[in-house]
Amino acid sequence: MNNSLDNRPSCAARWVSARIASRSNVILSALLVLATSVALAPAARADSYTFNWSGHGITTSGVIDVTATSMPGTYQITGIDGTFSDSNAGFSGTITGLNAASLPTYTPGSTYFGAPAFTDAGFSYDNLFYPAGDSPAVCVDAPMFSGGVFDIYGMSFNVAGGYTVDLWSQGDLGGDLVGDSFKGVKLGDSANGISVTGGTSPVPEPSSLILLGTGFLGLVGTLRRKLAA
Repeated sequence: MNNSLDNRPSCAARWVSARIASRSNVILSALLVLATSVALAPAARADSYTFNWSGHGITTSGVIDVTATSMPGTYQITGIDGTFSDSNAGFSGTITGLNAASLPTYTPGSTYFGAPAFTDAGFSYDNLFYPAGDSPAVCVDAPMFSGGVFDIYGMSFNVAGGYTVDLWSQGDLGGDLVGDSFKGVKLGDSANGISVTGGTSPVPEPSSLILLGTGFLGLVGTLRRKLAA
């Protein structure tokens, strides 16, 4: 009797082996898809946000950089890049930088504080940012103004050509407002601005997920080699 024939795997054994290999390939393929998806999916950075507002002839978009303050949920805007245009004034330009404002002094047990800075046109600003859209009432004279990514003071920035912009939130009273001045000409006032709509979103930061996805790819490669052996 030929021993080599006796040592051949039976049809049933070959079928089981093929099923195991097929299932392993399916699992490896699924892991590969998962690893690729994780590696390519964006995460969110907490220190940079894109913004986009428009309405009534105003269009502005770009990125703001923020840093956390001692007040939970409150961030200070530290930098800005983007563009701003006002068709009402026939002007469009690159945002050249943020107007500086010191952090306000909070009264214990209260969110109220006076505006720490003003533009030449008379707009108050504090450059505070509330990513959850839950800005508190900060002005004693306007306790109803709350709920937005900015408070009623808002932020101020400059645009190439001598254009100064102040952007703030009306919160529950409705939307965001822009007050702007071109070469000292005031187009709005501290109570009534130009209404705009839009918002902010965290800037995608895929680096951490790329590392996780790379780890998955390495695991898939190791499993493939072991199965091949």
